[in-house]
Amino acid sequence: MQLELIGTGRGNRQPFQILGPTTEVAFIEELLEQQFGGLTINPAELFSFLGSDPWVQERFSAPELVDGDLNASESGEQTFQRQTLGDKLVQAGFLEIDELEKLLEDYRPFAGTQRFGEFLKLNLQVPPQLLELLLNPTLFDGGGFNDKRLGDRLVELNVISAEQLQSALAVQKQGGGLLGEVLAKQGLLSERMARFFSKAQINAKGQIEYSGS
Repeated sequence: MQLELIGTGRGNRQPFQILGPTTEVAFIEELLEQQFGGLTINPAELFSFLGSDPWVQERFSAPELVDGDLNASESGEQTFQRQTLGDKLVQAGFLEIDELEKLLEDYRPFAGTQRFGEFLKLNLQVPPQLLELLLNPTLFDGGGFNDKRLGDRLVELNVISAEQLQSALAVQKQGGGLLGEVLAKQGLLSERMARFFSKAQINAKGQIEYSGS
């Protein structure tokens, strides 16, 4: 039996959502309520508890860290690469927090058989190319991702079409301004998305570097 515990915040203590079959989710929620007094928990303490509690060990295999950082600092600062997929999509400007929470709720019935990324791919909620970039940046490193301009990145990731890019470039040529601003005014992406796709880089370790500032 597989459950996913997803922390939707940042910092020393994070609110966790548990996804999986209803009975097993209720069981884990009750244990965590008893141990921690709620579902807002320090990630490292949660991971340690899941790996040592006899009731959990009796029913589940050892916990596995799929994504994120168990040792996020008090300030909440952590590298982009160590964030959960959902947090990455929010920081990249592709989703708002409420949209992520709705997707996580829709995903809950499938959590026992699919990873969240697989669910998003199968339901076409996020362009597959964008998911691949966030999950496997090294696939794009060989294609010269760091050297590509914003428009070319967006087309490659299927965020916009080639035709939409050409139209935006024509508007930019006439009125000036940044391409990201033009695309945002046309409603094709948010300013946050434009900032992310303009500044994100793949480092020598094959990881995405993005400060958000």
